[in-house]
Amino acid sequence: MKPSCPRLFEVEAARDGRLTGLDLARFQTHVSHCALCAQEAEALDAFAKSLRSLPAVANDDLRVRRERTRLLAAFDTALVPAPSSIKRWLIPLVAAAVLTALTLTLWHSGPAPKRTATVATAAAARPREAIAVRASPESQWSRQVENHRETITLTAGTITVSIDHTLSPRRLRVLLPDGELEDLGTTFSVTATPTATTHVAVQDGTVILRLRGRAPIILGANQAYSPNIAEPTTETARPFHPSAPAAPAPAPAAPAPPARAVSSVPAPAPSSATGDAASEFRTALSALNTGNNALAANLFGSFLASHPTAPNAEDAAYLRILALQRAGSMQAMRSAARNYLDRYPSAFRRAEVEPLAR
Repeated sequence: MKPSCPRLFEVEAARDGRLTGLDLARFQTHVSHCALCAQEAEALDAFAKSLRSLPAVANDDLRVRRERTRLLAAFDTALVPAPSSIKRWLIPLVAAAVLTALTLTLWHSGPAPKRTATVATAAAARPREAIAVRASPESQWSRQVENHRETITLTAGTITVSIDHTLSPRRLRVLLPDGELEDLGTTFSVTATPTATTHVAVQDGTVILRLRGRAPIILGANQAYSPNIAEPTTETARPFHPSAPAAPAPAPAAPAPPARAVSSVPAPAPSSATGDAASEFRTALSALNTGNNALAANLFGSFLASHPTAPNAEDAAYLRILALQRAGSMQAMRSAARNYLDRYPSAFRRAEVEPLAR
């Protein structure tokens, strides 16, 4: 029986680019030890060299169709059971030769394929992620999705998260060693050690940081939190690239008395267009971030009255409760908390608001 190698088919696969990475490396090692595969590779190289030496053939659609029909007919004939005088093991070889000839004919006769355009089209067709996470190599984290909620548990290291709530209604919570962080539709990064949160930076949108034993901290765009700085900081926004590794946050400096570090940004002017829900929400949020709690409570109340079905209406109702609490309006806060629980029976923050409603 003629000697053969079960991996002989991989010679052509490697030439076609169908073997990549570890598979290609393993096959190249195999070829260096297998005389049959090495001989097949040399034969294909010689065949390709001879084809490249042929003169270019002018494009002729009719000729291409005729040649294609002829080659397909030859392929069909090869699949018909052969007479006993012909070795059956020749059939696969004939079929492979016909397919190779058909491919080469079409390649010489037709225009070169636009590979770049195909790759670009495939990339454009790939759906974007609603919640994209980029982690530094040393990070220890996990991800869990349940119904319309997603929970990321960060044990140590740095992750950068980008959320697009227009693609998914899921709400995100990041569990930290000493608390949790809640997203309101944004891009942010957070760094933690196994015992504490050491850095939070918001590039876009807003997050609510809750640490054990402290009041909730609201961070807006370009604002940062760190437990070892006494003055507010404003960080320069960096573009988010899901494919790039996350840059670790600066190492903590020497310990200092805990302080809430939230950078202050001027409140944007209200939009002149009525019904601009996004602008009204940002205005109310800016008032809350700059410490104008009474004004923020009024602005969030107006927002809820004007946009009761807005996607961020639940966020506005919750932030109004926080604004009233900070302003010292306890009775109004309890009323707002009860209204929040009645309005959102399956509220994302129900466990946190229930004590405030008593």
